[in-house]
This record gives sequence, C-alpha cells and structure tokens, in this order.
Amino acid sequence: MTISNNMVFKIGGIGLGIYFKPGMQFTTMGLFPEFLIHETPSVEYQVSLDPDSGQPAGSLLFDSSQAWRLFSDGDRRILWVGTRDFIPRLVGIFTAGYKSGELFVSQSTQDGNKYYFPLGYPLGEILMILLLGTGYGLMLHSCAVVDGESGMLFAGKSSAGKTTTARLWNDNTGVRVLNDDHAILRKVDGQYRVYGTPWHGQGGFALAEDAPLKKLFILKQAPSNLAVRLSPAQAAAALLVRTFAPLWDATAMAFTMQFLDELCQAVPCYELGFLPNQSAVDYVRCLSSD
Repeated sequence: MTISNNMVFKIGGIGLGIYFKPGMQFTTMGLFPEFLIHETPSVEYQVSLDPDSGQPAGSLLFDSSQAWRLFSDGDRRILWVGTRDFIPRLVGIFTAGYKSGELFVSQSTQDGNKYYFPLGYPLGEILMILLLGTGYGLMLHSCAVVDGESGMLFAGKSSAGKTTTARLWNDNTGVRVLNDDHAILRKVDGQYRVYGTPWHGQGGFALAEDAPLKKLFILKQAPSNLAVRLSPAQAAAALLVRTFAPLWDATAMAFTMQFLDELCQAVPCYELGFLPNQSAVDYVRCLSSD
C-alpha cells in the first residue's frame, strides 16, 4: 500500500503524527487506519530507514527479556526492538517526555519492498506506555465496553475472559466494544474516560472511540455471576498488576500509583465472577443500574 508522507493517529485522545519518505510502503497496519485523523498532532515522530544494528549508547534502563530494551543517553531515551537474537528491527530515539523523536524501521523479512509499520506491536504500544506515564494516564490489560453512553472496563490477566467478555457484550444492541485487550484510562476535565486502542486481542475489537468511565471490574472465572465491591485500596492493588506500568521510571511510577489511587476513590470497582453467556451481561447491567 502506497501512502502519503504523513499520518496522524488519535489514540487515547492524543494525536500522534509520523512523517516519512513519500511513497514509502509499510507492512500491515492492522486497525490503525480506524484511528487516522486530520488534525495537528500533539506529538511528532520522524520515520527513518534501517536502524543501526549495534548496541545502543547509554545506560540500560530496562530489559523486557522479550526482545525490547530501553536505554538512557543523557536527555535521550532509546527504545530498541529486535528479534529473539536482539537484531534490531525497530529503534526509537526520543527527547525527554517522548513528545518528539525519530523512529528507525527495517525492511520486512517477508517483503523487501516494505518496511515494518513503526506504531504497530511492540514499538508503538511501548511508546504509548512511555508517553502516558509522563502525566497523561495509563494503559490496562482490559476489555473496554460502552453500553449506551456508559463506559465500563473489565480488567484481567491472560485467560481471565477479556475476549469472551467482549464477544458477549458485542452481541447486544446499543453496545460498542472499544477493545478486547488494551484500553487507555485518562482524566480529562475532571472526568475519567476510557479509550479504545489499535492494539487488540484475539477478538480483534478496536474502536477509535471513548466514553465516561462508570464502573470497573476485575475479571475472574467462576461457577456463577457474582460481583463483590472492592475497597479503593483493594481495587488499586488489583488494577496495578493489570497495568502496563512504566517500572523503569520512578517519576512515571509515582504518577501511575497516584492515578490509580484517585481513580479507585472516584469510580466503583468490583471483582466479577461470571458465566460465559448472556446472563453475565444482564447481571452487570442490573448492577450498573443500582
């Protein structure tokens, strides 16, 4: 696919602009086109070709042990994404605050005429986590649903039932599933809001929409539908382990902890055991009307 030399995506209410050589072709963009906008971006990144295969300069801040590393070099932050052998496929070099920088992309190993799309998984997702930690909000392992005008978030670890929950709710009139695996939470004008993202789960749900957040749920598998109200402290602890937390940055972690504490003071949170059928939707809707 031939594309123009600039694109702006709105994710989590933040406009991300990327600028690249005219005629440059990328590998699949997934559902990112749904998030394209025609606005001036809040943050801007230049796309360049062929990252240096050598070890980045600077100090290692974090090693995911899953083919990405983050380095500090003075005021710069270097995000290095590779294969299992850590041969770089994508590299991001950012100014402090991650609001500008350069994204280096490699040629696709499947199609030498195309380059890896820079905002796809994992570089784009990690960049969003870094950016959110500067004071915007956070990203959660969660299914996000809008029922009418009310946003609900169902947080869960792997196999907790996020995609199952997304499919159950998607079968109902008046429901929009924003995402089945990655959702963003922010506080905007004094109101907590939930946003869809392009980084979806197995269900493939990803909408460029947002809504006021009314309820939070921690998913667990159970033999019946049962919601137990959590205290703010219990809720914050449960959400923290389901958050894409910026563990490498003390300032960003302090912001994340404060955000969770204030969020759980303001929005009701429940531990939710549920059956994988329509009765779970009906149960939550009755609970939400209390």
